[in-house]
Amino acid sequence: MPVDKEIEAFLKAHPDVETVEVLLADMNGIFRGKQMPVSGLKKLAKNGVPFPITTTFLTTNGANAESILDDYGSDPDRICMPVEGTLRIVPWAVRPTAQILVTMQDSDGTPFFMDPRTVLKRVLAKYSGQGLRPVIALEYEFFLFEAGTVPPQPVAPPNGMAPANGANCYNMDVFYDFEGLMQEIEEGCREQGLDVIGLVCEYGNGQFEVNLQHTSDVEKACDDALLLKRAVKAVALKHGLLASFMAKPTFDEVGNGLHAHVSVLDENGQNIFSGEEGEARLKNAVGGLLDTMPEATAFFAPNANSYRRFDPEWFAPVVPNWGENNRRLSVRLPLSDDANRRFEHRVCGADVCPHLVVAAILAGAFHGLDAKCDPGEPLGEFDLVDFAGVLPPRWRIALDVLEKSEVMPAYLGKEFVELYLSVRRSEEEDFHRQISAADYEQYLRII
Repeated sequence: MPVDKEIEAFLKAHPDVETVEVLLADMNGIFRGKQMPVSGLKKLAKNGVPFPITTTFLTTNGANAESILDDYGSDPDRICMPVEGTLRIVPWAVRPTAQILVTMQDSDGTPFFMDPRTVLKRVLAKYSGQGLRPVIALEYEFFLFEAGTVPPQPVAPPNGMAPANGANCYNMDVFYDFEGLMQEIEEGCREQGLDVIGLVCEYGNGQFEVNLQHTSDVEKACDDALLLKRAVKAVALKHGLLASFMAKPTFDEVGNGLHAHVSVLDENGQNIFSGEEGEARLKNAVGGLLDTMPEATAFFAPNANSYRRFDPEWFAPVVPNWGENNRRLSVRLPLSDDANRRFEHRVCGADVCPHLVVAAILAGAFHGLDAKCDPGEPLGEFDLVDFAGVLPPRWRIALDVLEKSEVMPAYLGKEFVELYLSVRRSEEEDFHRQISAADYEQYLRII
């Protein structure tokens, strides 16, 4: 439905709405936005709304990187146009509020190269050009913490029960401790059209996982992933809690991951990974993923904390490897029937931009299909990992590997990768110059 007709129908169905939040996803997987009176919706559909050009490539904390000031310091506006099908109610807002997603255009009206949606579309065009359509499902892990605690403290059960310390993975009693909050999250997601198919108590103390339904609308899947994070954080905040998708929020617990389940359909809607020939194509796709995994790590682990999650003792994949039904691996082939044959990519933290990591994953898989990459021998479901040839273990190393890469720039866009690197290098330098509490604990008195 065209956006103007969508807005007309929405306003008729929701005459009490007073304000609308206009949301633009940046390269950090963070929504930057504006709030406007609902009366501005019709003008938005026709003329769009201006945002500063640097909005899509801000640093994680929302600043302009020093490295881009010569080229982009004047920060001119660019028009952002609404995305069809994204006008929704915000159920947790105090007053009747709607939200709509927008995408940035360049000065000539073409898609802006740094908008994560544009990067993803560039990769999807490779698939559609061969009559292929990826199908994807995303899973997020997050922790609940007591609000205002630094370091963060695991949340106490709101029903008055004593905290159940330890992993308590899949423990339904612990899940029921938070049943009211989980139900409100699920209902809020449903009101926003987010197809949540599972909520479970995960491996960490106060950690949960939420799963979205698989879909062949990959752009929507990535939009919904960000909207899911927004919903979880907003509902938790209403309860006085912090929901954190930080990759490694505490040193003595597991980290938060984002897992992507991916298959590919042909022009007839058949899974290209099914059947005897499909098995060969699946191996080629996995081979491409493993081949490009080091150069894509800077997208899978986008900030300093991301690399603290890369700890094999806590199930985080650190080696480009693959196999059947083994959660130690970077690429796992889950149990499934032949028609649903797929791979699960397990490297990313929950702190990523879903549009960019899905673009990188699909780029790797397409590269493998195109070049008929060989993934090597798979590991078995109980096999241990040989920690040779690990992924880049630190932020600066990952950026260096990306800078020398060939596949990611070819798929995501050379101009995008260069500017991404510039921003991330500036951010990494700023972080490295900071003096942490650990510095004082380790060195202040001793040296």
